[in-house]
Amino acid sequence: MLTEQRYQYILNSLKKDGIVKLQSLINGTGASESTLRRDLQELEDDHQLQRIHGGAKRIISANEERTVFERSNLNHVEKNSIAKLATTLIEDGDVIFLDSGTSTKEVIQYLTAFKNILVVTNSIDNASLLADYQIKTYLPSGILKHSTKALVGAPLVESLEKYRFDIALLGTNGFSLEAGFTTPDPEEATVKSLAIKNAKKSFVLADKEKFNQDAFCQFATFEDSTLITNNVDKDLSHLVNFNILEVH
Repeated sequence: MLTEQRYQYILNSLKKDGIVKLQSLINGTGASESTLRRDLQELEDDHQLQRIHGGAKRIISANEERTVFERSNLNHVEKNSIAKLATTLIEDGDVIFLDSGTSTKEVIQYLTAFKNILVVTNSIDNASLLADYQIKTYLPSGILKHSTKALVGAPLVESLEKYRFDIALLGTNGFSLEAGFTTPDPEEATVKSLAIKNAKKSFVLADKEKFNQDAFCQFATFEDSTLITNNVDKDLSHLVNFNILEVH
């Protein structure tokens, strides 16, 4: 396979799945590991992908959003650990806002430990899984986004304005010291900001790969909500008044 053909194969794989493993590229192209490592380096130098351990992932622009399928393939172990820590902050009897996203979805499996909780979610996927676990759930009305399976829009905002939560668990597309927590969609940003405002306490769940990945629209600062993440507090340690819980 010629170099340009390998490049196109790599980029097509990333467009389809969002992430690609080196071994999969070896199997698909018949090229050697060293050749493909050079290919990945060349494509990264050309800002067409980002190399990660054992492969590469697609670069997302500030106003672009990964699909649920793409995000579900990324950092599953880390997301599970973050979700497990988040669950320890819940108390029986709490009313919980559970945001859309693959990190927040990982929380659901641990909610069966509680006898009396109510979950409000704007995620079709989360609502379906909550129903499977027979957890009391409220799904407000809204406009369905195809890419994230999240409900947004004026009807949803109108509903959420009337609710008060003991705890809000939210996802984010990226976070950085300068921009805080961000998402590509202003409508989703409105939902997230409102959930934080109407919650006694709120937590943003984000794995370390989202650090310094700024999206288009800010929905909160580090002062507004506590970050739950893995292995990035050393990057934030020189700043004061930041609420960070770290999974080790």
